[in-house]
Amino acid sequence: MSLTAVLAVGVGGFCGGVARWALGVWPGGLRGTFAANLLAVIVLGAALGAGGVTSLAWGTGFAGALSTWSTLAREIGGLLRARRFRLVAGYTTATLTAGVAVAWLMAGLF
Repeated sequence: MSLTAVLAVGVGGFCGGVARWALGVWPGGLRGTFAANLLAVIVLGAALGAGGVTSLAWGTGFAGALSTWSTLAREIGGLLRARRFRLVAGYTTATLTAGVAVAWLMAGLF
């Protein structure tokens, strides 16, 4: 792997991490996690069409740092412990449905 590729992933990861932090501050909570994961799917879909170092920076770096499946799991677990079953069902369904729909749309664009 070239130094350029490593730097591309590192810079993309830094920027994605900052974006994830910002979405954690505003809108924060479930909305921030939802927005981060959907934005990561959009960015990854666009990056796959780019190829090369650009794909590494945006897809592997930025989208990888922006997406937050561990936070999603923690939030769903907390909602389950709080016995908020309707919210769990809605949030999980919305996240999965929107993620698959956006991925499908992005695949059609590239």
